[in-house]
Amino acid sequence: MSTAFQILGSLGLFLFGMKLMSEGLQKLSGERLRTIMRSMTGNRFKGLFSGLVVTATIQSSSVTTVMVVSFVNAGLLTLREAIGVIMGANLGTTATAWIIAILGFKFSLSQIALPIVGVGMAISFCKKPGWRSGGEFLIGFGLLFMGLDFLKNSVPDISSNTEALRWISQYSNMGFLSVLLFLAFGVILTLIVQSSSVAMAITITMAAKGWISLDLSAAIILGENIGTTITAILSSIPASLNAKRAALAHLIFNVLGVIWMMWVFYWFVDFMCWIIPVNPAPSPETLKSMGLENFASLTGAAREVALERIALPERLAMFHTMFNLTNIFILLPFVAQIEKIACWVLKGRPDRPHRTALQRIEYLSSNLPQMGELALFEGQKEMVKLAEISGEMFNGFVYVIQNPDKDLSDEVARLRDLEQDSDKLSVALTNFYVQCSAHDLSQNSIKIVTRNMIIVPELEELCDSCYRLITLARKRYRRQFLDQMLQSAAFVEFCAEMNKFVDFADKSLNKQSISNLDLENSLKMRQKLDHVRKALRREAISQMESSGVTRGGILFIEILSACERVNSHAMNILEAMNPKSADI
Repeated sequence: MSTAFQILGSLGLFLFGMKLMSEGLQKLSGERLRTIMRSMTGNRFKGLFSGLVVTATIQSSSVTTVMVVSFVNAGLLTLREAIGVIMGANLGTTATAWIIAILGFKFSLSQIALPIVGVGMAISFCKKPGWRSGGEFLIGFGLLFMGLDFLKNSVPDISSNTEALRWISQYSNMGFLSVLLFLAFGVILTLIVQSSSVAMAITITMAAKGWISLDLSAAIILGENIGTTITAILSSIPASLNAKRAALAHLIFNVLGVIWMMWVFYWFVDFMCWIIPVNPAPSPETLKSMGLENFASLTGAAREVALERIALPERLAMFHTMFNLTNIFILLPFVAQIEKIACWVLKGRPDRPHRTALQRIEYLSSNLPQMGELALFEGQKEMVKLAEISGEMFNGFVYVIQNPDKDLSDEVARLRDLEQDSDKLSVALTNFYVQCSAHDLSQNSIKIVTRNMIIVPELEELCDSCYRLITLARKRYRRQFLDQMLQSAAFVEFCAEMNKFVDFADKSLNKQSISNLDLENSLKMRQKLDHVRKALRREAISQMESSGVTRGGILFIEILSACERVNSHAMNILEAMNPKSADI
């Protein structure tokens, strides 16, 4: 019983170290990862590359596939694009096996793992965000290998446990049936631990300790490839039909790979032995790491068995990599067919190709814990949608104010719906960024979240001001205010310049920030608009005094006041986008 608890504790330390290491890497490369995510869409090859890089960085194919299912659910990825990303995730997760095989079993890191944690802890107190993230990475790196070292020491050598040897031999000498049994064991193991990385560490450790042979270890790895799909399947249960199909496509891809592998299994395993031959003179570090300090005294068959055990970790890592790489080469041309199979199995009415911005941000919020830093890029895209609504509403005002003789009731109703959508979206975005701020993000990401929490209310107020303009324009139609000021060339030109200013502010959200030069240009645009607005206001007051008619003039002044509020909110957005002027 004590051995079981030691193994559980070792796995917990290993998993915690991998989590810290992954979070540190995400903070160090968060912006680069968000850039890579932009290439997820387009074609299967871009998706394959994105899935490979993201998974290799965050060290979790489950996180990547859950994220992909969320993106399909939110309408950000099509089913076909998602299949390409999933294929890349399968290849990216093989990096974990190489980390375990090379650094865990070829070098003895137990003596330096604890110093690495100490150095990482010291670095994590630095003021620079990059250094702090690097410190967190080192802490995770050290804890990971401390956990792996504890795991190696907790699992007893099979030669010292005759009962276990007798039990395993009953199931390992049944030929191909043993392969199928251990494949099923790999599926169950991954379902239980809910982490293919932990399952891989257990498998390689068991093989290195002599509990299972190379072919049975390889069979467990194939089972782990199937078992790891359960996380995405579970996350897709409450999701849309296409999200369920994406999770199913992940399962289909891995199952098809295992099916063709069963036909060439033994040949493929022999090929791994040919690629990575036995090293007849292993280094002292390798022998110590494998617990074979008495290797020099071994002779004959015992020496051959020890050499085979030393080569097992690398051979299993190579098997994992070559299987997934070959599976991609075989099935990548058949992405469309995999998509059809998933659609055939899960029949139903096709999902809407595009969900609303509100639905997308709600889906992102619900899956934020799995996505972490990577959610910020998608959140930014939805904030741009809110900016596009404000621009569309201002264009709607211009159209309504310039066509007083037309019945635009339907257009005004549509613009009213847009204003209501903007209110809901702004609330959802605010909640999204509040949730983001509660997560452990890099310093740069924290600045982005804080800045966006300033911008979102400004966008919402901008939409409200645009709708105020629309109601004033509607008032002109209802009361038949056909005054000359609203039809003048100066006011038409003023609206055109305002449209450029609002559009400039909206499009600035597509950038990381705006330069000082852009901010200076926007200030000049704002000053010019203020100058024209004040001139129009003075002229309106002058006309009211000379003619004695005030109703149309008062409406015109109200419109100018609402225009000032629009300009003010647009300027606030531009100032927030400039790092030096933003009060964050």
